[in-house]
Amino acid sequence: MIEIFVQSRYRVNRSLLRKRTTEFIRKLGIDTSLYTVSIAIIGDRKMRDIHERFARKKGTTPVLSFPITDGRPKIGSSIDRKYRERLNTVDGQHLLGEIIISYPQTLLFAADENKLVDVKLAEFVEHGLTKLLSG
Repeated sequence: MIEIFVQSRYRVNRSLLRKRTTEFIRKLGIDTSLYTVSIAIIGDRKMRDIHERFARKKGTTPVLSFPITDGRPKIGSSIDRKYRERLNTVDGQHLLGEIIISYPQTLLFAADENKLVDVKLAEFVEHGLTKLLSG
């Protein structure tokens, strides 16, 4: 299952993002019916806060990924109450981790690379998954 949380002001093609994420996970040989991936699309201010607090680096970044520690999400409470509540309802599946993406940074990268924003979002999700699964 792919859980996608998007701050309301950002337009994201959730079905394309879910499809690309599912395809990438399957390509890695992971059964998508057994695992859940949490993806949050947020703004630069929140990303900067998370980046500084958890990575101890100044400024924003396009994507961060966090593995599950002690069976609990690490970032959930830092994003939003609704996001945290949705993560707490994941039942009967293993949460692979959390992928946090800055929408404003995605816009910049997409424009620079002459790509659609939703395609760049999917690439950032794939990057986050690769980091999660590589340890």
